[in-house]
Amino acid sequence: MVTAGDLFERIPLLLGEAALDDASWLAAAQLISEAAGTKGHVLALTEGRSQTDGAIIFVRSCFDGQRREDWEREYLENYWPQDECVARIGLLPDGELVYNADLYSGREKSTSPTYTEARRRSGMRNGLTVRLDGPGGSHIVWSLGDPLEPEGWSPGRIKTIERLLPHVRQFGCGRRAVEDAKAAFGSLAGLLDANRAGVIQLDRHGRIVAASSGASDLLRRDEGLVERDGLLNATEHDDNAQLQTLVARALPSSVQVSAGSMTLGRPSARTRLVVCVNPVFAGEDERFGASQVGALVLVTDPERRPHVASGLVAEAMGLGPAESQVAVMLAAGRSVRDIAVATDRSEGTVRWHLKRIFRKQGITRQAELVQRVLSLDGLPGNYN
Repeated sequence: MVTAGDLFERIPLLLGEAALDDASWLAAAQLISEAAGTKGHVLALTEGRSQTDGAIIFVRSCFDGQRREDWEREYLENYWPQDECVARIGLLPDGELVYNADLYSGREKSTSPTYTEARRRSGMRNGLTVRLDGPGGSHIVWSLGDPLEPEGWSPGRIKTIERLLPHVRQFGCGRRAVEDAKAAFGSLAGLLDANRAGVIQLDRHGRIVAASSGASDLLRRDEGLVERDGLLNATEHDDNAQLQTLVARALPSSVQVSAGSMTLGRPSARTRLVVCVNPVFAGEDERFGASQVGALVLVTDPERRPHVASGLVAEAMGLGPAESQVAVMLAAGRSVRDIAVATDRSEGTVRWHLKRIFRKQGITRQAELVQRVLSLDGLPGNYN
């Protein structure tokens, strides 16, 4: 019989693996369902606080021990654009659990397609939802299905879910760094060449063996992280003890190997770096030379935005000057309203340009456009 203690030892480790390797998601999600006492749950990484200014970066579901990719696609295509609860979730305080039913008005419970169709079919009307602050202004949204216990959500089960929240947040931070790298370079294998997500390889004794260009730049400038005698250290003394603890726990010599995350202060910026330390197990991933590497450190800078020149976007994607300008500004994190103000256009004109871009590219969502623009970041020919 698996005890609660066993679950809380295994869940952080599996979530750490899942941040880097999608194949580990289902195993982690199944244990989370068991610990939370629910048939299923959905975890999403989002930007913005509503459909008009936001996008879903990443979403994974688990119901009855299976990932339901069909439900994920159906929700994104048919329900998310009109789901009334999206904006309300965006306004929730960080870490506050709310009942899914409370995210809809009394009238919406009989008229909302999301509530009457999608949530009914997936068994998520009486579940719970929580929003967690993520790196770079992103949000981690975790929605749990209906409780398995006949009496509903007991205080003990709520406390268990609250204990899981730091691990869910940690997964979201790690996954954001990975998704940034994938958006810019097409695959996880390109992490070590990524500029957006700084990556540092540590050997099985914690010594630095390789670093991406973005991470190397941080180390050279003592910008939150610094190399001292071949070892990774935090610039600020108060952060360093916590960083060393995370690194020690991620290495194979640890009694209980686990992933972890934290933020690091830096003297030249108001925002803190987000650092995720993930174990790498021998023989599991040839892409990272796993026989020598003991841990990967992913570093995300919330202030860094990629610069992709509109000229390159126009040439690579076959767009006109106005269209490429809109595409670049959208990829830089600007909303439609921001773009309209900055370019002295109406919001309707900006949306018209977006529709033309979508038609030319054969896509339907802003997130797809952003991914294509970011894929040009750092390539030769990225000129003004």
